[in-house]
Amino acid sequence: MEQDDKRIADLVNKLMDSNNLEKAPLDFTDKVMTKIEGLSETSAIVYKPLIPKPVKWSIIVAILSFIGYILFKTPASEVGLTERYNLPELSFNLLDKIAFDFSSSLMYAMIFLVLMIGIQIPLMKQHFEKRLAI
Repeated sequence: MEQDDKRIADLVNKLMDSNNLEKAPLDFTDKVMTKIEGLSETSAIVYKPLIPKPVKWSIIVAILSFIGYILFKTPASEVGLTERYNLPELSFNLLDKIAFDFSSSLMYAMIFLVLMIGIQIPLMKQHFEKRLAI
């Protein structure tokens, strides 16, 4: 075991002695520094949202308009579509047999979670905008 270690040590020493260290050119530091200065002159990454503001506002307006139309529409007549076109009455009562009874503490926890997420998202956005602006 010791002979193997001695042989390995002798081999490593022989390889280290035979390998001459390469020397850098005289202007190596200047070349590296000019390249680094060239890199630092590039512009910083600017945050660009995936969905532009006009598209966001048009989606919000469309949704609010749809909700307003549903809430404030007045029926043209008292006759429904099923009566007008003589369609059969269909009822989908899939969730009638299932009753959800949430405790008040669960409701408060959900409200708290929504509030904390609503606060955290703008803070995270501001943090990452500062980080990307440099």
